[in-house]
Amino acid sequence: MESSQNNHVSVDFLVVGAGPAGSSLAAFMAQNGLKGIVIARAPGTANTPRAHVLNPFALETLRDVGLEKDAIGHATHGEMFQSFRWARSMVGEEYGKVQAWGSHPDSMGDLARATPCKYLDLPQSYLEPILVRYASSHGFQFRFSTQLVSIEEIPGTGDSLCTVRDLISQHEFQVRAKYVFGADGARSKVAQILGLQYLIEPRPGVAVNIIFKADIGHLVPKERYAGLHSLIQPDNYHGMSAILRLIRPWNEWILVCVFPGEDNRLKNLTPQSPELIKLIHQVIGDSSVKVEVERLDPWTVNESVAEKYSVEGKNIFILGDAAHRHPPAHANGSNTCVQDGYNLAWKVAYVTKGLAGQKLLESYSIERQPVGATLVREANQQLHSHAEVWTALGQNAPTAEEGIKMIAELSEPTLVGDKRRKELYDALEEKRREVENLGLSMNQWYTSSAVYLDDEKDERPAVKGDPVTEIVISTYPGNRLPHAWVDIPERRNLISTHDLAGHGAFCLLIGHRGEAWRKAAASITKATGIPINTYSIGIGLDYIDVYRDWYKTREVEEDGCVLVRPDRFVAWRSKTGLSDCESKLQHVLDSILSRDGLSS
Repeated sequence: MESSQNNHVSVDFLVVGAGPAGSSLAAFMAQNGLKGIVIARAPGTANTPRAHVLNPFALETLRDVGLEKDAIGHATHGEMFQSFRWARSMVGEEYGKVQAWGSHPDSMGDLARATPCKYLDLPQSYLEPILVRYASSHGFQFRFSTQLVSIEEIPGTGDSLCTVRDLISQHEFQVRAKYVFGADGARSKVAQILGLQYLIEPRPGVAVNIIFKADIGHLVPKERYAGLHSLIQPDNYHGMSAILRLIRPWNEWILVCVFPGEDNRLKNLTPQSPELIKLIHQVIGDSSVKVEVERLDPWTVNESVAEKYSVEGKNIFILGDAAHRHPPAHANGSNTCVQDGYNLAWKVAYVTKGLAGQKLLESYSIERQPVGATLVREANQQLHSHAEVWTALGQNAPTAEEGIKMIAELSEPTLVGDKRRKELYDALEEKRREVENLGLSMNQWYTSSAVYLDDEKDERPAVKGDPVTEIVISTYPGNRLPHAWVDIPERRNLISTHDLAGHGAFCLLIGHRGEAWRKAAASITKATGIPINTYSIGIGLDYIDVYRDWYKTREVEEDGCVLVRPDRFVAWRSKTGLSDCESKLQHVLDSILSRDGLSS
């Protein structure tokens, strides 16, 4: 980074926004040896919990930069949060419960086969500082209370001249950047300046998060453990849906109140309003509990995704909420933000270092936009499914009296009771789809110029069943690298195949007759500088296949190989050995990295 006396700073990378998207992008770029600046309008990292469930596939990316243990240490995990329940109140009658986020028996086996990581409840207010600390100690400077004002293209250079304003002094200065990244949220200034278009579906509905403290550990026995409690009281707050979310066991909470249409009866309340304390006491079910309301955060239901995440010819990109906006259903919001950054960071690094051509950056939008579009669609579908449960329990009945009657019918030995119970059963079974959504995360697969498919004779393996809940494990190019536990032959350090991959480098996995591939990779690295880490897996090799899972999922012969990108997605595979391994591997890498025109 360079400064001058002309009131401007020159930097390679300017990240706008320091939320999960911006701070993770900075962390992943820092891992690749890049340096830059992150600016954010906020005075600091998140001061409210906001997003909270960190799925294993996002945690894998933190594992790559050595932050997994830090994340686990700040998180709630296990049975304290791994379920979703519907009840009268925290102490009242329970109407239903679903096992969530890897705890259902149907999910446990798939989760263990898919990933070395687990689900965590890690509020955004804890996640962001972890990422900021890493990035700021590895080459990125953070400036909070700093707003992007404008971006102008500097003709003939490809650089951007960004005007920013210090919100404390109101002093404006300029940052000349080779790359600009808009991670600046749902009202992205970067997206606005680029003129990006969004696919938008109007979604009526408003909501408010009530953040409060109340020590109710004595009211939460193990049987009531859950990360989310949907509390049904048509007699007290008819037509409003209330979900109590755990932040910290058992004294920090968020009460999420969702209203149909434009209804927002809490609109004019303040943290000191007696009506607010009364509402919280009602959902707890005990008016003797001391309640301290910290703040109210209103939000609206969104369903929009950018048609593309960049503009051709400009080194400006958007990611995170700037690219995809949706309600919190599926709990994949911040996870997708982090994964956007993980996909983009290594590509920017390789282009910057001269290891890849500019076209590689086009694959970012091509690969990640469909992921964002799928998440937006599914999250809104599950919000609708929430409403079906609330309807089955009478919360959305035309009148409070009718809602009370519907709840009573659930216990009646009548045909009407049978119908009500069937409606509730079906609605709760659909909710399982949201909280057992391994497929939505794991089945992300890429088809772009950064994936080499010319050698594949068959179609990608299809999902057997619901793609949201069922998973595909395969080395088919464009898929996530299959997870398998491996160890050195002396059995001292059990790790995942995912730990072999990543670290900003390509990874080449071979078998007993694959040494020609190792020699080819070493020769290419020496000639081009492309980092390729080669590992052989099998008895007597670099690593042993402890449970034989790599043998089951590798889908190549002993003389074949699997090439893995730095973001742990399979780039290419050769099912058998070839007569000229080096030429083939070089051709594949040239294609993946768009190296046409680059000198070796």
